[in-house]
Amino acid sequence: MKPSISSWSYRVPFDRGEMDLLGFLDEVHRLGAEGFEIFCRHYRADDAVAHLSEAVAKGEELGLEVSSLIAGNNFAAPTAAARAEQVEGFKRVIENAAAAGIGRINCFTGYHADGGDPILEFHRVVDCYREVCPLAEQAGVLLCVENHSTVASDADGLLAVLRAIGSDAMRTNPDPSNFVRAFQARDEKEREAIYTETAKVAPFAANSHLKVADFTDDGEHAFLDVGRLLEIYRQAGYDGHVVLEVYGPASDPADTCAKGIALLRKHR
Repeated sequence: MKPSISSWSYRVPFDRGEMDLLGFLDEVHRLGAEGFEIFCRHYRADDAVAHLSEAVAKGEELGLEVSSLIAGNNFAAPTAAARAEQVEGFKRVIENAAAAGIGRINCFTGYHADGGDPILEFHRVVDCYREVCPLAEQAGVLLCVENHSTVASDADGLLAVLRAIGSDAMRTNPDPSNFVRAFQARDEKEREAIYTETAKVAPFAANSHLKVADFTDDGEHAFLDVGRLLEIYRQAGYDGHVVLEVYGPASDPADTCAKGIALLRKHR
């Protein structure tokens, strides 16, 4: 498996104007990671193909692979007009990724609205993906749906979305700790769902995330059994990117990512 870093981990220096996308790649290389993920706000939207292509080319020079491009979509938006806007924006992301040579997009289902009907929201998500999948199939881009949002957020829900669409372009992007909200505050028994849920979606994975922030004195994750998670991936036949996402204040992402890379190398 390939230790990788999401630019979202460096959101603080990006937001402060202290880092840009190409500078982030230098940081990823310095830390010894093998790949990188690009957050949707960390490239120039008005010159997307050129900027993304520049990042891909620099990554190749540094020996880094692009794990995925984050779309940041919400396909459960309550109005048809809002969903149509989301679909058109998503199609642009697919076109930009394909033109820049990026083969995977990290994407979401959508967000539950207060008082909304979960079944209706599920069908909205499915309808939107049915609109974008033909373009993804044509472009050869995989849509890796993460258990990030609040619609169809568990493993069975994600798999129901994939099966309802029936496209080979649809895959999963497991983010194990997202299966248990506020996982840091849960006991070991409650966190067991992290592993059982991940095992369900791992056979369909084409990208993956790992939330990091706190470590034990011997370098292990403070709340997750990373060795167990990687074994779940191995058993499922997944040997791709494991993208580090630094959660919390992210005041020192470099130190956290360095520890995360060492941990992944220890167990891979």
